[in-house]
Amino acid sequence: MVKLFAGGFPRDLEELELKEIFEQFGKVESVNIVRDKHTGISRRFGFVDMAEDEDAKQAIINLHEASIDEETISVKYADDRQKEKQTKRPAARKIEFKSKPKTYQKLSRPGEVTYQKVSRPGEGTPFKRPRKRIR
Repeated sequence: MVKLFAGGFPRDLEELELKEIFEQFGKVESVNIVRDKHTGISRRFGFVDMAEDEDAKQAIINLHEASIDEETISVKYADDRQKEKQTKRPAARKIEFKSKPKTYQKLSRPGEVTYQKVSRPGEGTPFKRPRKRIR
């Protein structure tokens, strides 16, 4: 079974119509048109599962950049996108950060000047400003 991506078709195209278009080139296992979850309107792309690889190749050759109701459609293998992501992604590497000197923030109240240590992400809990004693 081969999964194909079909995109750019009209919003009013139904699963049966899309299945009929692809059945011209071979046996279609299933058709899934992706729809907006709130409105149910087509997002203009979907997936078609075809039984044979040769049938899928013929569908791609004949339907890619074809037009349906004046809309140009795109048909390609659905797995190509996943393979591109895997090949383009570089291996993860560890990044070292140099520690910066501690920074302090000036806090003031009328008649009082205090300083508070400002924490950076990953340093734990921030220091709290000392309260003024009331006697």
